[in-house]
Amino acid sequence: MNAFIKKSLFFIIPFLAWGIIVFVVDPFNYFNKSNLISNKAKINAENLNTLLFRTIDFVNYPSKNILIGDSRTDALPIDLIEKYSNQNFQKLNTNATKLNEILDLFYFSNKIKKIETVVIGINFSMFNQFSYENRVNNVIKIIENPFLYVFNKDIFEACFYVLRSFLFEINLDSKPLLNKEDFWHWTVNVKSNHWYGRYKFPEELLSELIEFDEFTKKNNINVIIINVPHHVDFHDKLISNNLKMEEIKFKNILSSLNAKVYDFDYLNEITNNKINFKDPIHYNDSIGNLMVREIWGNNLKFGKKL
Repeated sequence: MNAFIKKSLFFIIPFLAWGIIVFVVDPFNYFNKSNLISNKAKINAENLNTLLFRTIDFVNYPSKNILIGDSRTDALPIDLIEKYSNQNFQKLNTNATKLNEILDLFYFSNKIKKIETVVIGINFSMFNQFSYENRVNNVIKIIENPFLYVFNKDIFEACFYVLRSFLFEINLDSKPLLNKEDFWHWTVNVKSNHWYGRYKFPEELLSELIEFDEFTKKNNINVIIINVPHHVDFHDKLISNNLKMEEIKFKNILSSLNAKVYDFDYLNEITNNKINFKDPIHYNDSIGNLMVREIWGNNLKFGKKL
């Protein structure tokens, strides 16, 4: 019996030790009990898995007003939105978010707390049958099961980077390896092919979007959809892939929704000027401020209401 107990302890102790480490480091604030590691160090976990980090943050501190999208939406200044609206907002955006994931995040958030306003950043590049992922369901499974959180390779990796930052002040570097000009050309010539080189009209996604529109109308949820701008260099690749008519169809669909829809992605002084962009698909902070001032300040100049 003693030999069995010793063998059992020998087997169990490493798992218990790892559980304690995860509980104390808690890179994504899942348990939200330990204050040993600073939030400054945990930025590394957010950069590693933004979706998991911000979804857990919403669970910990739910808000009735949310902003959902990908990195293109992240540039919208939430403090300025809050200033104009006199309401608190929570960001739920993450890198490379797909439109189906945006809808999944909305429904999950609405179960946690009744949503009053949802702001969605969108672009035609998301409206493609081949633009689909299912990461939100995996995140929900982790949130609902602490064992999946503790014994997860992403958590293991995040613990390493968070501890490294905490102990040695070494952070993850998310900057592109290429210089700005080379990265610009790579985005235009390579990334555009990933997005526009293979296209099929997303019938199922359209059904999900219409269902979302009907749900929000029925439940008196204010929806603001922003068609975020791309530089003309990138938009030209859409045209060269013979997708202009599909983009028009996409905008017509948006205009048919009950939501308030604002379009910034057309040929104008913003999209025609390279100085307004960090890269061909990411507008800079000044344009983010401009978009918020136009929409929430009810003073449209470049934005068009669809």
